[in-house]
Amino acid sequence: MELRDPSLYAPSGQGDGAVLLALRDPATGAFAFPRTSYGIGATGTPAEAAEPVELSGRGEVLVCITIHQPLAPEMQVPLLVARLRLEEGIVLDGIIEGTEEPPPGAKVQAVLVPEERGGTRMLTCRFRVLGRAA
Repeated sequence: MELRDPSLYAPSGQGDGAVLLALRDPATGAFAFPRTSYGIGATGTPAEAAEPVELSGRGEVLVCITIHQPLAPEMQVPLLVARLRLEEGIVLDGIIEGTEEPPPGAKVQAVLVPEERGGTRMLTCRFRVLGRAA
């Protein structure tokens, strides 16, 4: 099955786990996610000088909300959207599996899950709360 957005994530090689595709500044260690042709905005490092890296996809929930109304025609609700801090320090927004909001501090892992859009099944990235059933 194909990835919905292969520029953002890839299989980790461990079950249904996923890694996130980022850039790293070799001089400072600063990250940029997603990878972009503009490089790393925080340090001004051009993309050509940055190292492509894979982020673990492991992190913790900072805050989570439930969306109850579809914001796009094919959007399935309810949908949990969380602000996450990855182990590498990057803060990003991600979609949490399931329908129960995890509390701040809950540990998560990026996973690839099948999703149907427009009649096509693809793998998309979600974040699974560790220590509870999805």
